[in-house]
Amino acid sequence: MKIIIPTFKRVENQVTLKSIPKKLLDLTYLVCYEEEEEALKKYNVNLIVVPKNIRGIGLKRQYIVDYFKQENILFIDDDLNFLKRLNGQQKLEKINNITELYNWVLMCLNKGFGIVGCSAQAGNNRFKNNFTYFGRIWAFYGINTKILNKHNIRYDQIEVMEDFNVVLDLLRYGYRSIINTEFAHNQKASNQSGGCSETRTFEIQKRSALLLAQKHNPFVKVVKKKSKNWVNMEERYDVKIYWKKAFEQGNYMNCR
Repeated sequence: MKIIIPTFKRVENQVTLKSIPKKLLDLTYLVCYEEEEEALKKYNVNLIVVPKNIRGIGLKRQYIVDYFKQENILFIDDDLNFLKRLNGQQKLEKINNITELYNWVLMCLNKGFGIVGCSAQAGNNRFKNNFTYFGRIWAFYGINTKILNKHNIRYDQIEVMEDFNVVLDLLRYGYRSIINTEFAHNQKASNQSGGCSETRTFEIQKRSALLLAQKHNPFVKVVKKKSKNWVNMEERYDVKIYWKKAFEQGNYMNCR
């Protein structure tokens, strides 16, 4: 399984790489534009340079899926830290090696799951077990590209919230999602400088939310949100998604 870290304008701030152990570096790729290629070489990690016309995270993810058509992919945002429940406790403790989590994701993909996520730190205490089915998956997840290609499920249909679109398509084709809750990821803030914030705007966020709701009606509701941890977009359009209902009631006619 390849580890794919899309990155943009964060050459000096590669947070996620700090949690990638040496034995996984050969499987790890930073995805960048040509103007940052030389600067990123100092990390001694594989680089994939995407064409200049591939702008926006949806197009970038689809480029990678097309690049690794027969490979499982672990997509990770470039600004994540990781935590784990230690010694059976509910409390999360910071870790600096994701090998165990990587192996768990790979195991689940090999069992036939289309997408495998990891809990965010916020709200992790709501989960009593070490995994759950269905739920909001973003920032860190493994994907089975063979399943995506089989059903022509694509990341480039929506500009942002493209991962939600893919999860919903998988659910509606009859593939359950699974989320590891023994581990968790966090980041300083959403939409911080660099990364998706360079192309995401209020209008793009709104347009994507409305398109997602239209495509996956009645399993997506558009809502307005206010949150302090969204840099330069404290008020925005977002979505409420009924993941389990999408799986139970929304399977496509020509499913697997």
